[in-house]
Order: sequence, then structure tokens, then C-alpha cells
Amino acid sequence: MLLVKRLGGFLLLFLLLIPAATAATITISPDAIRSGDTVTVTVNDLSDGAAFSLGIRGEFAATPGETFSFSARDLSLPFALDGGEVTAYTKGTNWTRLSAELPDGGSVSMNYTADKNGEVRIGQPRNLPSGTLSLVALDGKAAAESITTDLVMMGTKRGPDSGTISFAIEGVTQGTATVSVYIDGAEALSRTIAIGGEAPAPTQTTTPTATTTQSSGGSNSGGNSGGSTTPPTATSTPGVTTVTSADGKASLTGTDIAGAGLQPLPFQGTILPGLSTAGNAYAVTPATLTFDPAAVLSFPLPSAGATATIARFEDGIWSPVPSKIEGDRITAAVSRAGSYVLLVPAEVPTLTATATTTTAAVATTPAATTPAAAPVAPLLPAIAFAILMFWWERRG
Repeated sequence: MLLVKRLGGFLLLFLLLIPAATAATITISPDAIRSGDTVTVTVNDLSDGAAFSLGIRGEFAATPGETFSFSARDLSLPFALDGGEVTAYTKGTNWTRLSAELPDGGSVSMNYTADKNGEVRIGQPRNLPSGTLSLVALDGKAAAESITTDLVMMGTKRGPDSGTISFAIEGVTQGTATVSVYIDGAEALSRTIAIGGEAPAPTQTTTPTATTTQSSGGSNSGGNSGGSTTPPTATSTPGVTTVTSADGKASLTGTDIAGAGLQPLPFQGTILPGLSTAGNAYAVTPATLTFDPAAVLSFPLPSAGATATIARFEDGIWSPVPSKIEGDRITAAVSRAGSYVLLVPAEVPTLTATATTTTAAVATTPAATTPAAAPVAPLLPAIAFAILMFWWERRG
């Protein structure tokens, strides 16, 4: 009986030393709305420090030469996003303006002329406090009969573990809004919501169908550059389509990528020793897409002749995938959607030698070097086990 009690005490202590990990759960509703109706994103059990990304993508018809608007009104955040960033993207416009009214009473308004591809990219690094943004809007002048818009808010979550994100979609009477949530580099949930019509027939429970139209997200503090995102009604090179992130850095090219998009993500996860990240991660969306033949994912190298690799996110770990450097870019063949990032060698700290001057009458004693302390947290279970076994033997 004494042995059983001792074993029970050991197991209890061992379990207490292992951090509890509860997966966050996300729900998005409803499946169909009219202009002005509210969309609700329910978040449960989201721990502080998690990398969180919310994307709101709109697709709708327009009349060239006329103005358009796509907005999220009274957007309520139950928690803060530290180290955050707000990015916006439009395709099929002459010019686009991003307007936002912030919870702290401030406001942002940025107006940009579209590039030769009819694309506008806007990025604004900003911590996002909890509270309500009265308005986040994209408006401008249409240049095509089909417009794609993308709003992305991302950062490191801080605040209540559970709550509700809500916002009303305004400005579009007929089209779709795709709402996507990514947590720690992986898709938590994505849903395409019909605006002014019937909800699309669901073919799965947690991710959008392959009919999700393409767009992209990213950041560029005030610049328009590179890339070519093809709207669903347009064609480029016959049989080949290219989707680019809003900052023009990441691109996906292939003959079987209908419905694919690139959404930026704050980096989170474990990488191999000796490597570091080179910018944001990007999610090839939606998560259910597969490519046959494989598509080509491409990133720019941080510098000429740099050593780099592309990595894919799996089970909390970024694992390198076969990559090839071509000029000033690095590419990898990918057969399915998911989260990818560019990794480069980590910088090695420079060691500085300090000379010590002594006199002939004084003996020189080499300075003792204290080894770097190993991380304690991962060793706690083993330490606890050793202490308990020692105690057990002494008591026995």
C-alpha cells in the first residue's frame, strides 16, 4: 500500500510538471448574409502568445469606371494583437483607399494607385488593442468587372482565452466573403459566406471547398510592387496561373491552382538549430487544396548568393523541403496547401578576445569560464523523477 501511495504521488507531481496543452477551437457563422449583416467568429481556449491571423476576403462584380466599397463595420476584438500588422490588397482597381477607425480613437487613411496589373498593396505595422474598430474599409475605382479584396489582421494574442470577434459586412450586395483564421501557422478554420444569395453547398465541416476564389495577403508599408494575381474570370499564360502575396515576395505558379491564395502569418513554431526566419510565413489556402502537377512556390533571397531553404509547417515544427536557388529567388515544388516560410542560417555571435596584462612578479591564473545554463523547463520532469527516486530509496 505504501508503494502504491508513493507511486501515486510521483505520478501526480510528474503530471503537474507537464504544461497542459488545450487546442483552440474556432467557429464561424452564418453561411449566408445580406449587406449589413453580422459575421461572428467564436474563439475558445486560445492561449496568450499564440500567433493569430484573421483574414477577410471579398469577391464581387463591379462596373469599370465606377466606385466600389467593401468594409467591415464595428469589428470587435476580444483580445489584443501585439506586434501586429494590418494589410490590405485589391485586384481589378484603378486606385484603392484603406480607411480604419481604431479603438483608441485614432484613424488611418491610405490611398494608392494600382500598378500595371490592377493591384494595390497596403501594409501598416500596428499593435491592435482589444475593443471595437468602428470601421475598416476598402473603397476605390473599379478597373475590371470582377474585384478581389483582402483584409488581414495578425499579431501575437494577449488577453482573454475565449471570446467573440464580430463584424458587419457592408458595401457589397452580391458576392462572397471568405473568413479565415490561422493559429500558430496552421489553419484553424476557413469559411466562404455568400452575400445576398444562397450559401454554397458545404462539402466539408472545417475548411472551404476548392471553389474559394483566389486572392492574397501581405504587407508593404506604402508600396506597390511585383506579382500578378489572376481573378477567376481572367486568364494569363494559357494553362498557367500565378498567385502572389500582397507584398509581392511569395508567389505560387502552376496549372492546377484554381482557388489558391497566399495569406501572411506571424511566424510561430520550432525550427532546426542554426536556422532563423526571413520575414513572415505564408499560408497557401485553402488548406484542402492539392496540386497535380505540383505547383512552384517561390521566395526572394534576402541577398545575392545567400544560403536558404523553404520549410513547411507540420505538427508545430518547420521542416525544410527540397528547394532550388534560381537567380535571386528560391523555389520549391509543393503538391498541397499549407504554411511555408523562408529559412536562412542564423547569425553567429562574434566573440571578442580581451588581452590581460600582468607583471612578472604576479602569477597569471586563467579565468574560469562558466558554461551557459541549459534551459530548465524541459528538464523539470527528469529532475523531479531523480529527486523522487532518491527520496524513495532513502525512505526505503
